[in-house]
Amino acid sequence: MQPEVIVTESELPKDVIRAIEDGRKIEAIKMLQESTGLGLANAKVLIDRAWRAHGPKKPQTPGLTEVGGSGKLVGSLVAVSILAGAYYFYLAN
Repeated sequence: MQPEVIVTESELPKDVIRAIEDGRKIEAIKMLQESTGLGLANAKVLIDRAWRAHGPKKPQTPGLTEVGGSGKLVGSLVAVSILAGAYYFYLAN
């Protein structure tokens, strides 16, 4: 039986950190497995933890302050209201 290898997030090899920073998560897991002999589940847990600190940052999505964000919504609601009113006024009678 092989002795159990203990690896922490601070001990990850530099090439694994580089792969995480580049957004190559699966490759980082494989590299960690090969370099340490860890199993898939343990390697994935370590990479997931390191991903939070070193992974690529997601851009913030703009909310309704975006140009046309809420304006388009209001415009669409007005158009639907006018069409519904015209339908009921002309066709329902």
